[in-house]
Amino acid sequence: MVVVIFILFAWFCTQVLLNLRRKLPLVVNVLLFMAIEVLLTNKLTISGFSLKLFEMNQSIPHFIALILHNDFTVTFVLLAFANLFLTSPKTSVRISIAIYAFLIQLLLGSALRWNHILIYKDWSFFKESLMILLVMAYTLFWGKIFQRMASKEGWIR
Repeated sequence: MVVVIFILFAWFCTQVLLNLRRKLPLVVNVLLFMAIEVLLTNKLTISGFSLKLFEMNQSIPHFIALILHNDFTVTFVLLAFANLFLTSPKTSVRISIAIYAFLIQLLLGSALRWNHILIYKDWSFFKESLMILLVMAYTLFWGKIFQRMASKEGWIR
């Protein structure tokens, strides 16, 4: 059941990204996808294994749900955030997508906790919120760099 829940989350977040009207060029999205994946994998490894801030449930369905969460759901939320934030000229759209990205990541983190996928030890709502904001800033930083790089190299038509 937990895998189905996270498949639905992944499907929803993928649909949000695919249905955006304004998008960054494909090459920027691919580079940004790789940069986000590196960060999310290292964040999970460092905070879970090295710092022991939480434990992961050892069952296979819970592990698959964690992979879906980490590799699809959060990644596509951050890609949608970067695409809309970096391509929209309206401040209201930028604020809306930032709020959406922040709140959906909080919801997804809570779903991990509610479904006993992650068991928090020394992790709190404040630390999770701060981590989400830092990951969003990291995404915007690299998105802007890749966007400039693509325009300088002529990858944008």
